[in-house]
Amino acid sequence: MVGKRRALAGAVLLNLAVSPLFVWDVFTTSVARDLGVGQAQLAGVFSAGLVAFMAGVLVGGRVADVVSPRRLALCTAGGAVAGLLGSAAATTLPTLVLAFGVLLGGSTGLGYATAVRVAGTVASGHGLALGLVVSAYAIGTAVLAPVAATLLVTLGRGGTFLLLAGAVGAILAVATVLVPGHAAHPRAAQHGTARSDPTGPSGRTRPSRPVIALWLAFGLGSAPALAAFAQAGQLSGTAGALALAVTLLNVGNFAGRLVAGPLSDRVGRPAALHANSALLLLACLPLAAGADGPVALAALLLLGTQYGALSTLTPAATSDVVPRERFGTTYGRVFTGWGLAGLLAPVAAATLATTIGYDGVYRAFLAVAALSWVCVAIYARLLHNQRQPAGQPPT
Repeated sequence: MVGKRRALAGAVLLNLAVSPLFVWDVFTTSVARDLGVGQAQLAGVFSAGLVAFMAGVLVGGRVADVVSPRRLALCTAGGAVAGLLGSAAATTLPTLVLAFGVLLGGSTGLGYATAVRVAGTVASGHGLALGLVVSAYAIGTAVLAPVAATLLVTLGRGGTFLLLAGAVGAILAVATVLVPGHAAHPRAAQHGTARSDPTGPSGRTRPSRPVIALWLAFGLGSAPALAAFAQAGQLSGTAGALALAVTLLNVGNFAGRLVAGPLSDRVGRPAALHANSALLLLACLPLAAGADGPVALAALLLLGTQYGALSTLTPAATSDVVPRERFGTTYGRVFTGWGLAGLLAPVAAATLATTIGYDGVYRAFLAVAALSWVCVAIYARLLHNQRQPAGQPPT
């Protein structure tokens, strides 16, 4: 028990420290001034980081099944610190893309995958464990944003990134000591004996139907909130409410991540996922009706809560349908659904809003939410059939 708590504490610290990627907006004004580039060009830095993050989770999940979390934490620390130091020293945009986008983004994805792998393979109560770990990522971002903004005023870009490199390196050093120093199932993971990732004729594993349903549910169910994070001011109805709208989205995101895991341990993953789907429709309805002011802000709070909860429920639901030795690989695949939504949803929403308005965008998102709920229902039915006693026909 002590070893599990120690490992969980390490995973929490690991996710707490790898959040600088998602406070990029805080740095853009200072970077634009220092490098003499425009905001549109700087958007490419975050896009590169997002792609690298998704690749880091995909590759990191697979590697985490066969390599010890301690080694991966060391790799995360090296990459994150190098990326932040490179960001401090960067004098050109391509250098910044490489340092902050590729190096820091990929390291962040590797660290996230490692932390989720540790939390998702505890013997019991992994909903609670995952809730703690993924909420640490959200709280890390929420805390870092105002701290970095203050440091930029006093230390400038170079000094801020240098200080962040030292702080992130120190936290990751502690995390490295706490996470397990051995792979959980190295041999089984290498041979891929998962019932939900069966081996095809070519010898390569292929996703099972529950995993595909989760991939679709995660991508579709994340899209409305990911678009809202990018266009919070427009959705709130007034430019003055932008800060409050962003705060409410992030408060909901943190609360949903923290509460959904332990709640799903009590009521079951399918029930929690169904409730999450209902919450998504409820959050989109006021926005689809063109609400603004307090009603729109309440909707954004609900939308952030739904998104945060889904971010915890998805890895927990994945762990229910795959053996522990294949969890990292499988969740890495499922996570690409989120990555695609993150790349496409904000751009699609902004483009469509110019012709149909944001109320029209969220009417479209109502259909997306309904499709996500259908995928949840398919997952729940497949999970029920998978748990049928031997010799008993599926219901």
